[in-house]
Amino acid sequence: MKTVNLIQVDGKWANLALMKLSTYHKSKGDLVRLNGLSGDIIYISCIFTRNRAKALGIAEFYRALGAVVDVGGSGVDLDKKLPTEVENAQPDFALYNLDYSLGFSSRGCIRTCEPCVVPRKEGKICEVGLDWIRHKRVKLLDNNFTASPKVKEKLRFFTQEDLEVCFTQGLDARLVTSELADLLCKVNARNNSWKRRCYYFAFDYPELEPIIEKKIALLTKIGIPAYCQAYYVLCGFNTTHEQDKHRVDFLHSHGCLAFVMKYQNPFTGKSLRDPWLDKLANWVNQRYYKVCDFKDFDKHLYREKQKVMLYNSQQRKDTKP
Repeated sequence: MKTVNLIQVDGKWANLALMKLSTYHKSKGDLVRLNGLSGDIIYISCIFTRNRAKALGIAEFYRALGAVVDVGGSGVDLDKKLPTEVENAQPDFALYNLDYSLGFSSRGCIRTCEPCVVPRKEGKICEVGLDWIRHKRVKLLDNNFTASPKVKEKLRFFTQEDLEVCFTQGLDARLVTSELADLLCKVNARNNSWKRRCYYFAFDYPELEPIIEKKIALLTKIGIPAYCQAYYVLCGFNTTHEQDKHRVDFLHSHGCLAFVMKYQNPFTGKSLRDPWLDKLANWVNQRYYKVCDFKDFDKHLYREKQKVMLYNSQQRKDTKP
């Protein structure tokens, strides 16, 4: 029996590759640890390029201790894949104590968007299946679920099994027809925290506005209210500040939720240094737009900070003997 140490360098969610490695090694009788301090075999997963140096540094440390080390993930090597026997393994959801299933029903995408690594990493869209689902809650990682050849079949399955589904990566609104909208409406779609009904979509480019406007109307008519529609807004890739702000205002004016995603080069890991975009992302994503206009955002934050400082000062006075 060997001790296997699985190290997750980044990412806010449970790591699917590490869960599959856990199942594989447990089936061989190995002792598996997550983010442990030692091990005979070390697997290091790095999702974001900006953390590549950190991942390689950890690998060098464990190799110096005599461990067998394997480093992978999009942040290190876009072409590296799990061995077939590991890729086909059932994810070990207990590794993260998950009460929901997490995985892909399809891989790849029909698009070739310039700022995306999926075309190179995964290629054209292909089916994976749903046999990994073990819970009544499911988080889908599909890059373009709407483009799946079996999308209608899967949506019917979600409805029949009464599953709560989170379309984490966003649906391709361009592909939503009346029939597909009707099937989506019947699915119990939830946000990332499972607290409310929510359907995530992508609004990456300004020229999509006429299409998005039609799809908002279609989805609303079918039975998915605008406030249940959330759109990822890619900013800072090839757009101006005016175009980015306009898309946010457009979505808000239609009653939809917006989520600003600052562009980060997937090959270098470098993010655009733009204080204005940082401000926009904070104003939108933290829902400050509900309490103040964008032009007044700085003043609003200043007032809030002053209130906190006054409160803390009063607390210190009240606790003095």
